[in-house]
Amino acid sequence: MRIFQVITSALLLRAANVWSTEMSVGGKKCSSGRIRYLTQTEAAALDEELFNEYKFSVDQLMELAGLSVAAAVAQSYPPHTHPSALIVCGPGNNGGDGLVAARHMMLFGYNVAVYYPKRTPKPLYENLLEQCVKFGVEVVTKLPPSKDLKNHYKVMVDALFGFSFKPPVRDELKPALDALIDGELPVCSVDIPSGWHVESGPVSARSLKPALLISLSAPKLCARPNILNDTKHFLGGRFLPPEIIKKYNLTLPNYPNQEQVVQLSC
Repeated sequence: MRIFQVITSALLLRAANVWSTEMSVGGKKCSSGRIRYLTQTEAAALDEELFNEYKFSVDQLMELAGLSVAAAVAQSYPPHTHPSALIVCGPGNNGGDGLVAARHMMLFGYNVAVYYPKRTPKPLYENLLEQCVKFGVEVVTKLPPSKDLKNHYKVMVDALFGFSFKPPVRDELKPALDALIDGELPVCSVDIPSGWHVESGPVSARSLKPALLISLSAPKLCARPNILNDTKHFLGGRFLPPEIIKKYNLTLPNYPNQEQVVQLSC
């Protein structure tokens, strides 16, 4: 009886993490069936498997993730309508994705600035920042008042916190989160809207409300349609091995042609 209860509980948990949704290909929405959303523990375990079992390096995955972010931003807020972008980067892998996205967005035709208040003293991050500088990305050390951000930029990218974030927000990073919340600009969040609980979503009425979320690898539970509401949602990170997709029962939509991202329901 106990074994039956354990199995039943596991099946119920897995079922609770699956949601019917739609995807959009070539501007036309069509049903993609049911998409499975990852818990925080599953997201961390999946990443570890990519590193340990499949021998991906951090910089490999960061480059692919950042390219996905830049592609999704360009599809939603193209440079001819939103020519200037501010990318807010945190000290972890999420911030590294943002630095990669900044470089690709420069190549896509944006004028890009990066705000990187807590820099990571590791060669990978130092090299990514140096690449940004070499590509013409402006590195700002102080933000204007939130109400003035719209006078300088047309879109913001939130690469502050990823799925490993645990509150509270450190004092040195609060101005960055405040800018994302109060900047009166469309915000494109990388994988997780900064400050959100990875599974339950916004933690207060003042939580960030992104215009666009780019989930990486697979969506996390906070990206379910009933939580995102009218936030546009893309999936990127087109690098999952078939065995991982099978192991985690990831019912994901197909990427169109050679695209790096696929749009899920808005």
